[in-house]
Amino acid sequence: MRVENRDHRDTLLKGADGLPAHYPVPSEETDLQFFIQKNKNCNTVIYQLNRTADGFINQNKPLNVYWKEYEDDGHVSKMNFLQERLAYGYTHKVINNETVQISIVSYPSYKMYITKTDIGYKTMAKFKDNWVTLTNIYVFADELGAFPNVKYIELYGEDMEQGIPYFDKINISE
Repeated sequence: MRVENRDHRDTLLKGADGLPAHYPVPSEETDLQFFIQKNKNCNTVIYQLNRTADGFINQNKPLNVYWKEYEDDGHVSKMNFLQERLAYGYTHKVINNETVQISIVSYPSYKMYITKTDIGYKTMAKFKDNWVTLTNIYVFADELGAFPNVKYIELYGEDMEQGIPYFDKINISE
């Protein structure tokens, strides 16, 4: 299991205070689009591009979504029904043969776009007024009952042209 240290990116992100510096970066995943981590533990939800046999984005199911269990031994496991339907699953809409719009089911109003670039498929998202290549999301929630109460999410990415790190924090509940 290869895990990169995230320090080089965090030092450039002013205000990025929620994501623990010791959380792993799943750099070994092929066609990784982005990943989600949360404050409960460092287990990670992976969003991996699902390609057709000819290498294009699968327009019927553009992403494979699964857990990377870093709290255990780093093994991969499937989402359970509730996780897929209520939290980490996604909906999608085909824009054209190289672009698909996606939304995470737990935050359907936030739109992201998987699109073909010069260096492969990337997930683009709007951070404030800037279009950014999304790298990861951090979710902070109170885990008091059957369903977590999400307080905020942090979005991490890079400027599409200059590679400058970007950060955005969205408060969900006060």
